[in-house]
Amino acid sequence: MLAGCSERGDDWKEPKQGQALVLLNTDADAAYNGFGDIPVGLTIARDNQVYGMFVDLVTIRKGSKLKTLQRHTNGLHGLVALPDNSLATGSGRQIVKLSSSGQQTVVLAGAEGVGRKAGQPAPRSVQAKRYRFADKGPTPFAARADGAILITDDDVIWSLKGDTLTRLYQIPADAYQSGTRFLPGRVASGTKRVYLATQPTLGGIQALDPDGTAHSLSLPRSVAGVTGDTAGLPVAWMTGDGAEGIYVNTHDKTHSYVLHLTHGEAELIVKSAPRDTNTTSNSVCKPGHLVDATKLPCPVPFALAYSAFSGSLVMAGSSSYVLRIPTE
Repeated sequence: MLAGCSERGDDWKEPKQGQALVLLNTDADAAYNGFGDIPVGLTIARDNQVYGMFVDLVTIRKGSKLKTLQRHTNGLHGLVALPDNSLATGSGRQIVKLSSSGQQTVVLAGAEGVGRKAGQPAPRSVQAKRYRFADKGPTPFAARADGAILITDDDVIWSLKGDTLTRLYQIPADAYQSGTRFLPGRVASGTKRVYLATQPTLGGIQALDPDGTAHSLSLPRSVAGVTGDTAGLPVAWMTGDGAEGIYVNTHDKTHSYVLHLTHGEAELIVKSAPRDTNTTSNSVCKPGHLVDATKLPCPVPFALAYSAFSGSLVMAGSSSYVLRIPTE
């Protein structure tokens, strides 16, 4: 094990590339309520605070200091950090802005009332605060450097910039009628492209160009350190890399992985220890400790978020641990 903290609990050693820092154990109620099970929101702000939302809206500060910002956030969905360290989330049929302390400040998009029927054609562009979303829970999933917030709305992906919603993509009517939907963690943003995983495997990921043209993501046949055909691996969760690539959480029968996919290449970022080993993660994966990201002794969390400002991934959900992993 790599030693990762001094005797002072707030004196952290920053992880280097190839290492993972254990930010938090989520077995306690306050931590579990923010990061347990599968979070409905996970994001990293510019000031490096990590926000999670499951039952409550919770933030992790330096030294694993946990603060609950909102309790019982039923009705909120999705969480995106904005450049001013505020947050965007879905609240009912609207997209709203939260302060860094978790308090709602303004409505960004959406009007109350029944909107477009799901599956019907959506307008190309519309005034944001007057539009009634089709979905009862429109969900922000990314913020771009140009200030745009990307949102899923049942069968449509919108870009919100200023007071204008612009349709980037709509699921074709026949695919929608056959059950195709945008699932949590299956949509990610690049600087210009959007990445869609409407099929269960990496080979089914689509890259959506700014003009709306969709094409299959280019993948290598194999990846060093990963067993089997890359295209056949399942998609568990994915997030953008701040440029034109994505990080994907995936697995095979013996290992879990996080892969960085970009420009037809794939790099192994995280690899779990074999599932049949007897590693005692409780003795190794303690908050503040550094562990080997490519021989990870902790159960690999489910959800991913990436910060281009810190160049690191955060993983949380369906695990007793929240991890931070530098990628550059």
